[in-house]
Amino acid sequence: MSNLEHFQNVVLGGGEAGKYIAWELARSGQRVAVVEKGLIGGSCPNIACLPSKNEIHNAKVVDLIRHASKFGLRLGPWTVDMAAVRQRKRDMVDGLIAIHKARFATDDLDFILGEGRFVGPKTVEVRLSQGGTRRLEAERVFLNLGTHAAIPDIPGLSGAVPLTHIEALELDRVPGHLIVLGGGYVGLEMAQAFRRFGSRVTVLEQAPQLAPREDLDVADAIRAILVEDGIDVILEATIDAIEGRSGNQIGVRLCTPAGEREIDASDLLVAAGRTPNTHGIGLESAGVELDLRGYVKVNERLETTAPGIWAMGECAGSPQFTHVAYDDFVSDVFRPQPYRLLAGRRKVAARRCGSSDGGRRSLRARREDRLADRRRSSCKFR
Repeated sequence: MSNLEHFQNVVLGGGEAGKYIAWELARSGQRVAVVEKGLIGGSCPNIACLPSKNEIHNAKVVDLIRHASKFGLRLGPWTVDMAAVRQRKRDMVDGLIAIHKARFATDDLDFILGEGRFVGPKTVEVRLSQGGTRRLEAERVFLNLGTHAAIPDIPGLSGAVPLTHIEALELDRVPGHLIVLGGGYVGLEMAQAFRRFGSRVTVLEQAPQLAPREDLDVADAIRAILVEDGIDVILEATIDAIEGRSGNQIGVRLCTPAGEREIDASDLLVAAGRTPNTHGIGLESAGVELDLRGYVKVNERLETTAPGIWAMGECAGSPQFTHVAYDDFVSDVFRPQPYRLLAGRRKVAARRCGSSDGGRRSLRARREDRLADRRRSSCKFR
């Protein structure tokens, strides 16, 4: 058994909120351990925000070249080199990882690559990426676990080995015909990018509009843009079954208001929501409770049901945006000295807007109004 190591703070997950908490606590002289499974810096610089925008920008350049004649340019033959597109993205990610490694290499901060699992209250056992284990005990634990792409329970879907946004960003080829399962923002930005790279693209959405959380006029405008790009959009689509394997030959049987259809394609991308990374890590051993959807139950200060343990970011049900995770760090978990001035400025702004809660409620209210189906209102406790 590994020797028990004591830290003032252990952070499970080095994403947006987790890394800033770790850096700030270490800067203040507290001993911190960050346990990260593999994405140094979190999803945003590795597999999500920044890499996706990198490829989307590439796709925009391709689209401009394709319409160069409209701008008075006469170009010779050209092709899309997806291997080069991928390498440009990888080079950017490598640079961001190097920046994060440098920031984690600071006094009082122990950055540990491995998988952490609770074996008791505020006690975490880490299976190290390089082999071996370490056992950590902390006065405070911060959960920054994130989410992963959900794979709906559709006959044949898991066996088709579909792409998620992670694999899509690693393609070194242009799919002949890409079916995108899901009309939310992840599916739509991938759909448009690959259409501009040259793929035929079909988007399937079970709701009566694209971007179901947006107002109808916004959704209609998005659809008009995609249709103008040449993307097929099928709404109110119920998938009955999927056959084949993505990357080779895929077949999708579906029902629509117009009747049953079958669509053949070369590739399938699933962008049908997210699932929290909260299972199989021993949260029950720590006394941390989950809601019915698997998100960590938290109160308004992001305290879990276990004393001395906080959760933040997507695993706590916060809206799935990097800047919201950063706000969880700044305004909800704790407010160290550098941010007290910011809090004061928020209070001034709040008074100008007629708010008496220090300016935090306005953002929290917008989150709750935006995601009324989330569980935050039903799990407040003291």
